[in-house]
Amino acid sequence: MQKYGIKSPYAIVTPAYNEARFIAATIESVLAQTVRPLLWMIVDDGSTDDTAGVVQRYAKEHPWIQYVRRAKQPGQSYYASNVCAIEAGLPHIGKLDYDYLAILDADISLPPDYYETVLTRMAGDNQLGIASGVYVDRVGQGLRKVLNDRRSTPKALMVFRRACYDAIGGFVPLKYGGEDTCACFAARMKGWKTWSFPNLVAVHNKPVGTGHAGNLVTIRFRQGWGEYFLASHPLFMLAKCLRRCLKEPPFVVGGLARLTGYVGAWLNRQQRQMPADLVSFIQKEQLARVFKGNHIPDAFRPVETTPASVATVAAEPVGPGRGD
Repeated sequence: MQKYGIKSPYAIVTPAYNEARFIAATIESVLAQTVRPLLWMIVDDGSTDDTAGVVQRYAKEHPWIQYVRRAKQPGQSYYASNVCAIEAGLPHIGKLDYDYLAILDADISLPPDYYETVLTRMAGDNQLGIASGVYVDRVGQGLRKVLNDRRSTPKALMVFRRACYDAIGGFVPLKYGGEDTCACFAARMKGWKTWSFPNLVAVHNKPVGTGHAGNLVTIRFRQGWGEYFLASHPLFMLAKCLRRCLKEPPFVVGGLARLTGYVGAWLNRQQRQMPADLVSFIQKEQLARVFKGNHIPDAFRPVETTPASVATVAAEPVGPGRGD
């Protein structure tokens, strides 16, 4: 790391589908990073706009930016296809000696010290397996806050410790989305910490409701539907939806739409894509949150980072329980 003199090599993989309007801003924000990645693989997931042209122009000037195109699979959902695009980028970085894997959406603008800050925090706590900042939505000329859970990291800008990514087997290509939440649950089940730092703020240039998914009410319904396939416990889901009625637009209607989507999926009873042990872990953790007032135990929180602690921890074994 530049700040503390620690080497923390990382690679970035970006899935991109019809992002020609936004991806230049994303690329410019990565070019401005205080710590540059070893390699950035941008995987075009079958775009029909000029995404390829924009990326290839930058790749000609910066050899560490590489473009690859993936053919979309007919009938595959947007969310599952997005995960498959990430997986398609991994073989291209597989021979690199990197410690961290960053996933970055093609419509995000990062602050210049984003990766330096995240990697410094991860270097200071060897049990921190997944970390990120948070993002705000760009709406017109202003910015809108997005609700987030400290224990969850948005896929749009998450960073994995490589050992953690390998331990959980990467993302599950969930049909209805939520693969980032699923990854965080899987990591915690295996003893890793997951955390998003609220003082590290990126900008989402294409907010929910302006892309493939449609209006906000429809999106909240689909998010509720997806919560069932994430194995969310009914009691936790009820509490979450009531909170979202007050905290998240469209107020009241959005929370009710989310709950309606969950109930609809529960009645439909399609098979989940997650193993039984992960389902059990998710529901146990969620019930604990409900009955303990959403309290976050100290053991879940990352170690506070100082220059001295980073230098010390960086020399120790990596993984839950110090390599056990």
